[in-house]
Amino acid sequence: MKIIIDGYNLMYRMELSGSLEKKRDSMLETLAEFLSVNPNDMTVVFDGRNNPSGHRGKEMKFGIKVCYSARGEIADDYIMEMITKRTGKAKEYLIVSSDRMIVDFAKEHFMKTASSDEFIGYLE
Repeated sequence: MKIIIDGYNLMYRMELSGSLEKKRDSMLETLAEFLSVNPNDMTVVFDGRNNPSGHRGKEMKFGIKVCYSARGEIADDYIMEMITKRTGKAKEYLIVSSDRMIVDFAKEHFMKTASSDEFIGYLE
């Protein structure tokens, strides 16, 4: 399964402490633990509105693809573009977000969805 996660949407629903960077890393570590027993292809997308380079960014962290939207772009736009440009069958995707616009868009493209709160239940 290919899991695409609305990063800050999930992160702010988890009980994490510390700086923004620390919270992101804690969430990614938790997701990596999930992947260690549930191998999947996972991408987490964060808003990069204040990204100094102005461009989209990508990195691998803890075996997870981490993407940042470009300056002036929100993660929602990035995720919807990923949905539109998907490779493989729609049923192979799970979109994790509590953002109604993203959930509706994913369902219109016949993809499975889980709210951030539902997905947190899988992590416990």
